[in-house]
Amino acid sequence: MSLAVYEWRKLFLLPALWAFLGLSLLFNVFLICTLSEWDRAFFNETSADAALLGQRVDQTFLDGLAALPETENRTVLLQSVTGMEDSFETYDAGILKEFYTDVVKASPTAASWMAWKYDGLAKRVDHLARTDAGMDLYAGPVTQGSHQFLFGTLMRSILGEAAAAAMLGTLYLLSYEEIHRTESLACASRTGRRLRRIKVLSSLGASLLLLVLVAVPTLGLYFARFDYRGIWSASVSSQFNYLTDMLLTRPFLTWGDFTVAEYLAAALGLGAALTAAFSLLAALCGTLVRSPYLAALAVGILCFGGLGLTSALRNLKLWVGYVISCFQLPLVWINCGGWFTELGLNAVLPWQETIAAAGNLLLLGMGTALALDRFKRKDVLA
Repeated sequence: MSLAVYEWRKLFLLPALWAFLGLSLLFNVFLICTLSEWDRAFFNETSADAALLGQRVDQTFLDGLAALPETENRTVLLQSVTGMEDSFETYDAGILKEFYTDVVKASPTAASWMAWKYDGLAKRVDHLARTDAGMDLYAGPVTQGSHQFLFGTLMRSILGEAAAAAMLGTLYLLSYEEIHRTESLACASRTGRRLRRIKVLSSLGASLLLLVLVAVPTLGLYFARFDYRGIWSASVSSQFNYLTDMLLTRPFLTWGDFTVAEYLAAALGLGAALTAAFSLLAALCGTLVRSPYLAALAVGILCFGGLGLTSALRNLKLWVGYVISCFQLPLVWINCGGWFTELGLNAVLPWQETIAAAGNLLLLGMGTALALDRFKRKDVLA
């Protein structure tokens, strides 16, 4: 444990790390400040009314809303919820099945995978109809915009910054002795050779702390400006929430039942796993490649090259390869605005983002363990 603390001191006493975190927070503040004041005022007033009247839009809710003092925002809200009916009772998931199987029809295998996924989604639509999830208010007309900003734009920024800091921090710790020209001395003993394992484990712990250092102040500022007190218990599958993919709009169909609070907790949990996986990716490259600059280049090629490969496979209509490539870490990160939903063309399995994060953690962990075992026998003077 004392060695791990020593490694953490090396990392967290690095001025460049705090400069990076500071710039990340400034960027996130900029993102939050780009939101319009009208949307914020409407959101906060709707949230306050929902806290008072409840989330489920029924006759009691409508009567209570009409009895509140009239404001411009309440008038808009009342107009939008009057006459609401559960959209899931009439929604046909077969529309999505037909659309996506037609997109990938050049590959019968990919088409069968898509058909299987959307057959399973039809059961979720029936469940949401039975539970009246679509009748939850959430944030009314500003639901989709606020949801995508928080769980798409802002969460993508938080996780990207934490992952970048985790990867750079991991490479820094692994190359610390080489940078200071003490690697040969450290590796002259068995304890020095085993130090790499401590560095990798320390990097994993540091990656989670880096996520906390980015997420807590960013989300703290966001929730200070946007009042969620009446929103937390709302279903994210409210009919006011939706996704658009390839110009096709669909409800926010999740594979499990989530309130806003539960969805935020699940997204942060998956984000922590994703950040740890990126740290392991850097650890694998940093262990296999001696030069820290070449290791950083290898990480960049794997991340950005993987995105380029996915784009090329899509353009060439090689759909089996495309859907398999969507299990890559960068693709999981990019799709964070639709986590725990069917993800359209970017997934062939229910809960694919969760499966992909867990699978990458397992494979990268095994790969890093094998690389560390190889390093124990490596001639660092060669």
